[in-house]
Amino acid sequence: MKKIILILAVCLSAVGVFAQSAAQFKNEGNDALKSKNYKAALASYEKFLGAEDTVEDPALIFNSAYCAIKVKDYAKAEKYFGMAAEKNYKASTAYKYKAIAQKNQKKFDDMVATLNAGIAACPTKNSKLISTLAKHYLLEGQKAQKANNFEVAEDLYKKAGNVKSKLQVDALFSLGTLYYNKGAKIMQAATPTANTEPENYKSESAKAKSFFQKAIVELNKAKVIAPTRKDVASTIASIKGLL
Repeated sequence: MKKIILILAVCLSAVGVFAQSAAQFKNEGNDALKSKNYKAALASYEKFLGAEDTVEDPALIFNSAYCAIKVKDYAKAEKYFGMAAEKNYKASTAYKYKAIAQKNQKKFDDMVATLNAGIAACPTKNSKLISTLAKHYLLEGQKAQKANNFEVAEDLYKKAGNVKSKLQVDALFSLGTLYYNKGAKIMQAATPTANTEPENYKSESAKAKSFFQKAIVELNKAKVIAPTRKDVASTIASIKGLL
């Protein structure tokens, strides 16, 4: 009987120690976070999240994500910021940094999906999400343009131009100059054939003109938003001179 009582007492003691573990892990994580020991904090927080006696703690999940992005563990940052967003805890920030974590993993389609989801989920606090999305489209469009991938650049600039952000004018200007450069390139190639191949020259000139007209449309959109932008006005003037 004494042995049974002893065994029972030991088991209860073990349960008591285990019951304290989740709180202990949380406290250790908080202490490490205060000391900016993000790696240790993340380890303790993950122990808390994995403990059987843990409780739901959106703030701790968010802190886990913060620590993960600080130590550049982008897969974990994506996971925990995603969990925080799902629990609507600091949702706008959670969506933003989940997208950043995905970008660092070169998961660009997932990043765009996350930003769009965040914009929809945070209608009154999504300006940073919108700016991040517009910036992504614009920078990727510039990369495509430098690589002479006209169709991809055109698509990305259009997407950036459709997003109402501080970069909208830059996107419209970029799309306009993309069309302008395309038309100018066609004319440059066609000009030497003006006398030798007049029909070809006429056909190519018409193609160039269509791109110049597209450029004017986009640049005029930019001018409406930013009427004092000198680069927009001067480019419009140059194209009208060609037309």
